[in-house]
Amino acid sequence: MSASDPKMNNIQQQASSSTIVQSPARTISVQSTGEAQCPPSHLTFGVSVYSVKDSLEAAQGSVKRRTDYIIQVLRNNGLKEKDYKCSTDISRRGECVRVQTDVLIDFDGVSKCETVRNLLIEKLDASSVQITAITCQHLFEDKEEKRQEAFKRAVGNARSKAQSVCQMLSVQLGPALEVVELDTTTGLDSVSDLEIRESDPPQTELLSTNLHLQFVKETLTFRSQVSVVFETQPNHTCTHKKCKKH
Repeated sequence: MSASDPKMNNIQQQASSSTIVQSPARTISVQSTGEAQCPPSHLTFGVSVYSVKDSLEAAQGSVKRRTDYIIQVLRNNGLKEKDYKCSTDISRRGECVRVQTDVLIDFDGVSKCETVRNLLIEKLDASSVQITAITCQHLFEDKEEKRQEAFKRAVGNARSKAQSVCQMLSVQLGPALEVVELDTTTGLDSVSDLEIRESDPPQTELLSTNLHLQFVKETLTFRSQVSVVFETQPNHTCTHKKCKKH
């Protein structure tokens, strides 16, 4: 049979193609978790100023004087117009008129919130002014950032775990082939008051004990559980003494 025989050429082509087929990659699959904490980024409280007078003008004037003072205090402490909202309600009680203005104040930091609130409590007449308790809030952007951070930490922890296993098996850890987030949770940790008092969270050095407790108790914890498949590669590094000599 000659070398130009079509049958021989077909056999040679099949033999040549079979030499480039690779065996499936060896892999290792690990599961791990990651956490990220999201403390409140905004603190708010409200101030309600009201007055009941015989005439609308008198009630409005009384409320306006105290509202103007509140706004001046806020500006003196570095707050801008975007940091507070005012709304006014007018109602009639018999022959009298009641005017109430509500000021909702938002702080993007914790250092000024309690100072401003205590100043308003000290300076304003409690018989015609109500000041609410401080509440903690989390911005949507902050929560999304921490959720992603928890996921990335889970993947990083999975790689560390896989690296330890590969060292025991004397193989090299390759790239991640598949990453699946199995579960993600968000919650408030159960922390005792004693544990909170002994802790020292950032940005709370100037807070009173009560606000410190509230701040820590309302810190969200994001948890992510992932499953990651890594490729493994043969370890070509020889550590034997004879190999080192060569």
